[in-house]
Amino acid sequence: MVKKKKDSQQQTGTRPPDSPHPALKLRHTLRGHTSLVLGIALSPDGFSLASSSANPDNTVRLWDVRNGRVLKTLKHKAPVRAVCWSPDGTTVATGTSDDKRVYLWDSATGRQIRILEGHSGTVKEVAWSPKGKILASCSSDGTIRLWDPASGQTLHELRGHLKDVDGVAWSPEGSRLCSGSWDNVVKLWDPESGKEIRTLEGHDHFVHSVAWFPNGHHIASSSFDKTVRIWDAETAQQQYVLEGHTERVIYVSLLANGRLLASLAETGTVIFWRTDTWDEVLRVEKIGDTGILSNLAFLPALRVMAAPGSLKEVNIWELDLALLCGAEPTTPTVFYVNAKAVLLGESGAGKSGLGIRIAEGVFRQTESTHGAQFWHFSTEQLPGLPPEVQAELTLWDLAGQPEYRITHQLFLDDTDAALLLFDCSDANDPFRGVPYWAKVLKKHAPPHARKFLVSARCDVSPVTVDRPTINQTLATYGLDQYFKSSAYTGEGVETILKHLMSEIPWDKLPRTSTPKLFQVMREFLLERKKSGDNLVSIEEVGKAATTLFT
Repeated sequence: MVKKKKDSQQQTGTRPPDSPHPALKLRHTLRGHTSLVLGIALSPDGFSLASSSANPDNTVRLWDVRNGRVLKTLKHKAPVRAVCWSPDGTTVATGTSDDKRVYLWDSATGRQIRILEGHSGTVKEVAWSPKGKILASCSSDGTIRLWDPASGQTLHELRGHLKDVDGVAWSPEGSRLCSGSWDNVVKLWDPESGKEIRTLEGHDHFVHSVAWFPNGHHIASSSFDKTVRIWDAETAQQQYVLEGHTERVIYVSLLANGRLLASLAETGTVIFWRTDTWDEVLRVEKIGDTGILSNLAFLPALRVMAAPGSLKEVNIWELDLALLCGAEPTTPTVFYVNAKAVLLGESGAGKSGLGIRIAEGVFRQTESTHGAQFWHFSTEQLPGLPPEVQAELTLWDLAGQPEYRITHQLFLDDTDAALLLFDCSDANDPFRGVPYWAKVLKKHAPPHARKFLVSARCDVSPVTVDRPTINQTLATYGLDQYFKSSAYTGEGVETILKHLMSEIPWDKLPRTSTPKLFQVMREFLLERKKSGDNLVSIEEVGKAATTLFT
C-alpha cells in the first residue's frame, strides 16, 4: 500500500504556491521520469504533453495536462532527444541518439507503429508538416530527412549544411522548411523538390533553434552567440537582433498568435518579448533546471507553457497572455543599428593613417598594421531612421600582408562599405592589390555593400593615373566611386566620410534591441579602449555600471 501511494504521488501533479510573476501561474508539476528530461511537446488540443528522457530511463511519457497524470509510457532502447505530435494528435514522433532512429507511436494506445531508419547521427529534432503528410527530422549527420509517415519511406534527403542540424521548422502553410545548424546559418528549403531556397547568414555561433512567425513571412532563430535574430524569409535579411541573454540561447518560440516571442537560455533564463515593439516584458531568471537540450512548449493561441522543472520534472504553467501583451518593458531598452566599413589594400598603402584621421580627426605616424584594428563611433541622426534608433559605425583596418588575406576574406560577409586604397606613388603598378580585393568583395560581401576606390597619401606623391584610367578601373572591378585623400593634411577625408555615411543603407540594416545597461557598459568599454586602456578590472566595470546606469 505504501509503494502504491508513492507511485501515485510521482505521477500526479502538485501545485506549489510560488510564482515568479503575476502572468505565470504554476498548474502542475509532472513527476515520473527517472532520468533527465530532454524534450517536451504539447498536443495540438493542449490537453496532453509528451516528454522524453535520457539514459537509463529512455522513455517518452504522455501526460494529461489537466490533472498531471501519466497516460502512456513509450519505451525506447536509447535516449530520446526529440518528440512531437502529429497535427491531428493521433501520432507521436520521437527521435533517438544512440540508435539514430525516428519512431512513430499511436498516442491513444501507446503502440509502436513503425521505425524510420536512415540517419547516421543523433536525431536532434522532429517536426510534422501542418497537414501531417510529411515528417521532417534533422540530425548530427548534417542532413534533414523528409519522410512519408504512412509508408516510412524517405521522400527527400536535404543536404547543404556543413555541420550538425539542431533545429527544423515548417512554415505555417507547409510550403517551406527552415533549419538551423552548427555551421552558424539558417537555411530555407522547398520540401516538394528537396532543393535549398536560400541561406540566412548573420549569427556568430551555432544556430540551435528556429521558429516561423504565424504570418509566414518571418523566422526567429536562437544561437550560442547569445542572441535571437528575426529574419525576412523572402529577402534573407536580418531585421532585428535581440540582445538580453548573457548565456547561450537554446530555444525560441512564438506564442499568443505571434504577439509574443519567448527565448530560453542554457542556464534557465526565459525572456518574453513583445513582437510589436521588441521590448522585453518578462524575464524569469531560473524557470527550471535546464541544459543545451532543453526546450519550452507552447501552442499559438492557448494560455499554457510547459517548461523544465527539476532535472526529472516538467512544470505546466498557465499564462496571462493579455497581461504579457500589454506589459511595459521590464528594463529600459535601446535600439541601434551598426554599420561595418573596412579599409582594404596592400601593406603600406596608408590604411591605418586614413582610419585614424577618419575616426579621430588627427594625423598620427603609424607602422604597418599586423592583424586588424578598429574604431567605433556614434553618428548624428540619419535620414530614414526613427529618432529613437541610434546609428553607429565600426571602421576596420585589415592588414594587407599576404599571410592575412585568407583570414580577412572570412571577415567581409557582413561588410556594408569598403574603401579600397591604392598607392598613387607607384608609377609601375598603382592599382596593386585592387583587383584581388575587388574580387574578394564580389565573392564575400553582401549585395548592398558599397565599394570606393581611394588614392591615399596624395600629399607624398601626385596621382600617377589619369581620370579615364580611374574610370575604367571603377567599371572593370564594379567599384562605385573614386576619392583622393591625405591622412596627413586631411584632404578628401571629410568628403569620404560624408559619402560613406550617406551611401550605407541604414534603414535596411538590422536593428538591435538591447537592455540599456548593456549599451551603457558597451559605450564605457569602448571609451576606455579609445583612451588606450585595453585591460579594465571587474571592479571598475561594476562601479561604472552603478554610476552610469542608476
